Amino acid sequence: MTESQISLLDSGGDGAATIRNAVTQCLDEVIRAGVVPDRPAETCGGSFTVIAGIGTTAPHALRGALLHDALAAQGVEPADTVPFPDADALLADRSWNLALVLSPWKQRVAAQLATRTESALRTGVVDTIVRGADGPAGINTNTWAAQAAMETVLGGRTPGAVLVLGAGGSSNSVALGCRRAWPDTRLIGSARNSEALSAWAARFGAEAVAPGELKALCAEESPALIVNTTTWGETDASENEPFVFDFPELARPGNCYFDLNNRVSALQTTALRSGMNVVSGTFMQRVTNACRAALLSTEPR
Repeated sequence: MTESQISLLDSGGDGAATIRNAVTQCLDEVIRAGVVPDRPAETCGGSFTVIAGIGTTAPHALRGALLHDALAAQGVEPADTVPFPDADALLADRSWNLALVLSPWKQRVAAQLATRTESALRTGVVDTIVRGADGPAGINTNTWAAQAAMETVLGGRTPGAVLVLGAGGSSNSVALGCRRAWPDTRLIGSARNSEALSAWAARFGAEAVAPGELKALCAEESPALIVNTTTWGETDASENEPFVFDFPELARPGNCYFDLNNRVSALQTTALRSGMNVVSGTFMQRVTNACRAALLSTEPR
């Protein structure tokens, strides 16, 4: 069945409006799931908001400026931020209003939640949990955030083909965003884990191509957009390991590159030197945090 097309890109080229469109879609999805987030209790003229987090980088993310800037824009001032060591500890604690779910927990936590939004169900990925009247509910904001970033870097262009590198949890969010933005676009995936790649391709009606076969494929049709969903480039240490893909062979002038990692990596530098339009994960993170802040706001705006 062909996906119904949903575009987030503002026709006037307003990046802020594109982010608002993504937030609106995410909130509508939460409403359709029947989730009513518990609003933080009002105390002394402010709100007592507790934000939790789980994942390798949770302590850093909970302190991050991107999150706190989004919260401030919605008039939300956290009383506390609390990282948890594992999913059981997180879900057993009832003190928090919203929780960030980061790698490597996004798929594991999704399976533990009875209530999930459509995006979370279709991808098997949860990046945010809100405390609802009926218990914790899992949300995938990343699919809307990734779509906003991809539509922005392409500038309204409909790609003939999109190539997704990696078959982990984030690749599912990217694939759903692609299918919503461009239902008829050729979607191609490549990863070292052939079993995970085959499951991903079947889930989204995509093509699975082994890393060694990408050069020939790109010679046939150069993907207008390449998306790196792997953690290669996330840290200096990651770049000391061989990258499974021959990225310079894939880069083409005039095409686009989206890297989910916030850090400026060798891949982003290579893409820029090759004449590609490049967007890092920072834009996606801004959208994700805008969605999270709106879920905590009494009057989302």
